[in-house]
Amino acid sequence: MGEAQVIRDHAFHVVRRSIPAGRVKNEIARLRNASQTTVEELRTTRNKAARAIGDSGANIFDAQIMIASDEEFLESVIQRISKERINAEYAYQETLGDTIDRLEKSDDLYLRQMIHDIRAVSERVLSLMLGVGQDDENGFNRPTILVGRIFSPGQVMAYAKRNVVGFLTEEGGPASHMGLVIRSLGIPAAMGDFSVGEQLTTGTPVIIDGNKGDVIINPDLETRRNYRRIRAQKQSQPLNVLRQARSITPVCVDGRPIKLGANLEIPGPFDDHLIRLGVGVGLYRTEFLYFAKQVFPDEEEQYLIYSRIAEKFHPLPVTLRTFDLGGDKYSDHLGKIREDNPALGWRGIRVALDATELFRSQLRAMLRASASGNIRILMPMVSDASEIIASMKLIEKIKRELRRSKIQFDEDIPIGVMIEVPSAALSADYLAELVDFFSIGTNDLVQYTMAADRSNHRVSKYYNSAHPSVLKLIQMAVLAAHDNGIPVTICGEMAGNKEMAPFFIGLGVDELSMNPTLLPGVADWISRINSIEAKRFASRVMRLTTTEKVSRAFREAYDYIKQQKKGSWIR
Repeated sequence: MGEAQVIRDHAFHVVRRSIPAGRVKNEIARLRNASQTTVEELRTTRNKAARAIGDSGANIFDAQIMIASDEEFLESVIQRISKERINAEYAYQETLGDTIDRLEKSDDLYLRQMIHDIRAVSERVLSLMLGVGQDDENGFNRPTILVGRIFSPGQVMAYAKRNVVGFLTEEGGPASHMGLVIRSLGIPAAMGDFSVGEQLTTGTPVIIDGNKGDVIINPDLETRRNYRRIRAQKQSQPLNVLRQARSITPVCVDGRPIKLGANLEIPGPFDDHLIRLGVGVGLYRTEFLYFAKQVFPDEEEQYLIYSRIAEKFHPLPVTLRTFDLGGDKYSDHLGKIREDNPALGWRGIRVALDATELFRSQLRAMLRASASGNIRILMPMVSDASEIIASMKLIEKIKRELRRSKIQFDEDIPIGVMIEVPSAALSADYLAELVDFFSIGTNDLVQYTMAADRSNHRVSKYYNSAHPSVLKLIQMAVLAAHDNGIPVTICGEMAGNKEMAPFFIGLGVDELSMNPTLLPGVADWISRINSIEAKRFASRVMRLTTTEKVSRAFREAYDYIKQQKKGSWIR
């Protein structure tokens, strides 16, 4: 909750000026000084980020350091200064424009995304040459929500300490450098079209509800009161939810324990609190390692990162999911890939089994790190048993290589699959015979079952986790897992939804893995639920035939449990 502060992009009006031959060296020196100062500032920011969110998270800044110190680019600017005898800032801006034009025409999505980093670096270099101060030097007197096109990782780090409590941006999704840093700091954020300049101007009251994905502009008095009440109950900022939690003991009224896990993308400030509270990593999204540097790390770099995470959380379990990336990210290795519908295309395990060397490198790193004994490997986007069989053969081959080299690893390392494609849920009975655990990715399962992209507002009404078909697929996966004696985890957004907790407990789900900030609230909620009654409730829900009836049943159960009217919610 805060007041909007609209930050416009820097608009540098650089004038072309002719210079005498005798001043060419001075202009080149100005350029080099500005570039070197920018590199030094970025290195300082990187060191601060490493202390705040861990070294892996701070690697995001390496890309900007590389851009700022790119000798080939600087040499192009210098040649322009010398040949045309013009001022350094104009030569820099013109050369920069040529570079951005080429990147914007590229078919490679991630080359185009580098433009954000290039612009962030160039703004600082130009501001130094022009003698213009930075907008982010000062803090704000009131809790502030920054609004803008996009912010650099360095700006996020700086603003986070200056009374900025949220971000609204027009660009830069969850996988962007900006998004990764914001999330690692536990700050609410949202991306979209917020009618900047019309409905949303500087000073406008704004509420960001990160749990629901809501952005409320100019909230009325009653809405503000409600959210103040909610914020007070949730101990204000997201990180404080964990910092102030004394314990997380998810045990049902009748004594049945429910495991809770945390979904993580980068090591950060949540880690120490999770360890203190005895919460392991239910899902670690390793694709962050790619997003941080725009290249795939080699085996050794991955091994060091995985082993540090495993050692830090030991003996708590750490579930490492193999790269869940689309084919466009592998373009440097397999040629350029362009798909009209990448969500239904070449991604996850499909790409891994084709990009064998990348997959082998990651599996070797994970197996080597598993010597600590608390790592589990999870494979995404599985749709057919043949994918599991092929992956298991590769894993066994790597294990033989490690044995011959006398490299230690966990011989019994658990291997699991994501159930997020309807075909996987429908064939869960024989998939369960091949693996050690299931993890149900409800976000994609809903999307693929309902044929509705949740990021597409035109079909968002069809993206409904309470649809009976989605619940039936989840039930099939849970029953198949338990029939084969393996545990099952819910790791999508549904895991942190209190209204759905009685249903999952009633189905017999073994673990719920969610955003770390939701853990204390869900643990407390579970302590109010009787698992025997929940089982009867789940049976009743599975007989309902419409989304409306299911949603109503969930809401009624939630209200009854909240009011502690024992038993009445299972009617």
